[in-house]
This record gives sequence, structure tokens and C-alpha cells, in this order.
Amino acid sequence: MNEVLESEFKSPPSCRTRFNSFSLLNAWHKYFHRFIDAVYFQRITLIHPERLPQSGPVLYLALHRNGAVDGFVYHRVLRRPVFMISTQLRKNWFARLFFHGIAVTRTKDEGDRQLNDAALRECLEHLRAGGELVVLPEGTSSLGPRHLTFKSGAIWLLLDYLKAGGPPLQVVPLGIHYECPWAFRGKVEVVAGSPISTELPVEASPIERVRLMKRRVQSALEEVGINAVSSEYQEMIQPLAYVATLATPRSYFKSLKSVEREVPERILIEWRSLEPELRKAKLWFHQGVPLFPMGPVPVYLLALLVIGPVVLAAVALNLPPFLAGWIAGKKLPDDRNVISLWKILAGIPVFVLWVVALVLAAILSGKLLWLAAYVAVTCVGLKLYYRFKKLAVAIHNGLLCPKLRARMLAFRETVIHSLPDEAA
Repeated sequence: MNEVLESEFKSPPSCRTRFNSFSLLNAWHKYFHRFIDAVYFQRITLIHPERLPQSGPVLYLALHRNGAVDGFVYHRVLRRPVFMISTQLRKNWFARLFFHGIAVTRTKDEGDRQLNDAALRECLEHLRAGGELVVLPEGTSSLGPRHLTFKSGAIWLLLDYLKAGGPPLQVVPLGIHYECPWAFRGKVEVVAGSPISTELPVEASPIERVRLMKRRVQSALEEVGINAVSSEYQEMIQPLAYVATLATPRSYFKSLKSVEREVPERILIEWRSLEPELRKAKLWFHQGVPLFPMGPVPVYLLALLVIGPVVLAAVALNLPPFLAGWIAGKKLPDDRNVISLWKILAGIPVFVLWVVALVLAAILSGKLLWLAAYVAVTCVGLKLYYRFKKLAVAIHNGLLCPKLRARMLAFRETVIHSLPDEAA
């Protein structure tokens, strides 16, 4: 999303007025992003919330996975962040409805990169006024097996702050992990890492300081990220991590982290014996896993019959925004890491307009009870949508291939008991 010029610049004085202006401008986007998060995601979880500073200037260095959607999620869990963003996200009025921050021009962007010096000075002003700044040092997003190459711009920004002096700066790494990055009503986990030390040897040269801080940043971000050896290995361990979370309080990120280097042999043996049979059967999958009922199939079927009509009614009552998001997610993305972004950019505005139209129609017609019913069904349907998908997949597979059910449930137990206990 952003790439900072790798050059030093003069340190401006503190600017409380600028900080207050950012607070006001950022407030609307924070609430708008919370609305987007509430509609689009089933759950956003912050791991290690105690590591987030409660006061003073903070520089957050965050991993970048799922396009500009990462910013919506980070905005939800942080107190008052200002993002360093690409000028591409501020080009027109529609983009500015969704994105706000200090804009810089990346090498691959169209625009005047000479304006970056002013943007970087703005970043320093914001930090010296006690603000929180979020920088994504990869410069762009990827759903690949590990992080992209980190740019040095964030390091230069940090060193310039330390060189000029100011209130003690806290530097915190952030990771972000989606169970399914392109899924509507998916789950997300944000991981706050341990603060990165800014103490540097007095005798170190400028280039040595850059290299030392870059190593610290890379190490810290790798702790809150997943570092798989290949895309093929990543595709294998993601379903295993999801299996470990089924009907357990386990974290998806921590489960994934426990197998980022090696999968226990017991799991591999069992999975290899299951895989040929799973390929033959025409199973449905959820998050890459062929779910099966863990309890009696009739109980699952009854649950589906209870919640299914509510979810389907919610979809039917909101068909225009639902279709707008679905079509945009199919037609517009050029890669998987922007599918959710296009769904949001199309679906959320249509949803807002749809709700406004229904409210006006209800007021003009005096059908306020109908409006209340619409709101209730929509809210409950959103809440149950994730559960509905899981139930539908599990029941389909349980009825289609009942003989595989016991083996898949046994495999789940193997995964759970073979992985190490989650670290604190």
C-alpha cells in the first residue's frame, strides 16, 4: 500500500493543530470502517491486546496481506491510527470516502514523487504530536507464503525521529491473518507483537543503524507472520490450522504458526491416507476443509432448518447489495488479494443506498413495523451467515459420504492432539 522514499529529511517542529485535524478527519473513517467490518466480517480478534500502547507516540509496522482491506481491520483494533497510504487511494471522491491518511507516491504509482518529502514531514509532525502512525513496510500486499521484501523507508522515518528527538517513540509490529481472505463473513486475527527496541550503538554509522533496525523489524514482523517455505506448503497447512480451530478455542494464527516449518509426521500419515478418498467423493469444502457433523446428523439438520430461512430471508431482503458485492468480486479483481476489496467497494455503497431507500419508503408509507422486521432479519441473518455455510457443508458431506465422517472426525482429533499447546 505504501513505499517511503529512502532518504533523510529535515525535522519540522511539533504541530498540535495538525494532529487535531487528523483526529477529526480520521474519526469519520474510523466509524465508517467499523461499519464495514461489522457488515463484512464475522469476527475480528486481537491477539495480545496488552501489547498495544495506551498513550504516547506509536509507530505501528504492519504486515500487508489482503489489499486495502487490511486498513479497515487494523483501524478496528487500534485506538486512533493514521495510515501512510498510496496516493492511488486518494485519487477521486469515491476512493476518499473509504480511505484517509498521509499519502505517498510509490515507485509504481503515477504521480509526483517529489511531494513525498512533505508527506514524510507530515508523518513526523503527527508522531511528535503524540499520534499513532501505521506503516506497511512491504509496500504492497500479497497472500503468498511469507512476507514480501521490506522497504527501508519506514526505517529512515524511525531513525529521523530518533535523531531529531521528541517524546519516547514506541514501535510495535502487527500481523494479520484471514481464515479465508476473499470470503464474505470470514474471520480475521490481528497479532500485536512485542515492542521493537530503538536503542542503537552510539558509535554506529548511519548505514549500520539502518541495517540493524531493518534486521530487528524483519525479525519482529516474522514473529507475527507466517513464513512458509512455498505456496504449496502454505496451501497444505492452512486447512490443517482451520481443522485445529473447529469446536475449540484455538487461535487460527497460533495453529498455523505451529506448523509453519514442519507438520507432525502423525498428521501427514493420516492425511495422505485420507486424501485419495476425499478426491473421489464430491464433497463440499469450507475454508479448504470437507466438514462433517460432529454430532448426530438429525440435530445438525434441525439447526439448518431453523437458521436457514432467516439467513436466506436476509439475503433476499438485501439482494441488490449482495449481488453487487458478489458480481464485483467475480469480475473486477486481478488477483485474490483484492477480491474482498472489490466486494466492499461495490457492496457497501449499494447496501447504504438500499437501506436509505427502505427507510424513506417505510416512513412515507407508515410501515415502520416492516422496517423494524427488516432490520432484525438483516442483523440476525448476518450473524448466522457463517454458521449457515458450515452447517450446509457438514450436512451435505455427512449425507453424501457417511462412511468418511468417522475418519474425518478422527483426523481432527489427531490434528488437535499432535499440535503443541498454544503459547501465551
